Amino acid sequence: MAAYPPLHGVEDKTVWRLDGSSIAGTPAFSLLGPAGAIGRLDWGPEEHGGSTWNRPGVEFGTGLMFTTPGCWDVQVALGQLRGDVFVVVA
Repeated sequence: MAAYPPLHGVEDKTVWRLDGSSIAGTPAFSLLGPAGAIGRLDWGPEEHGGSTWNRPGVEFGTGLMFTTPGCWDVQVALGQLRGDVFVVVA
């Protein structure tokens, strides 16, 4: 089971569901942390097939690496679709 909140220095597996009129391609992720810290993807994004969560959109899995504790801005972009998810990291 994954820890919550995510821990810095420990890979956090996250599944994202993106929905929009023109979902095509692979999303880009940026991890921006406190005091200019930069995180990284250890793997992904990988499209998930056969999900049991029956909702509109396409699922992608990522392995996120947060390098320091604090509030992180995970930015996601895919075509015209853009979004931010703020994550508190211990």
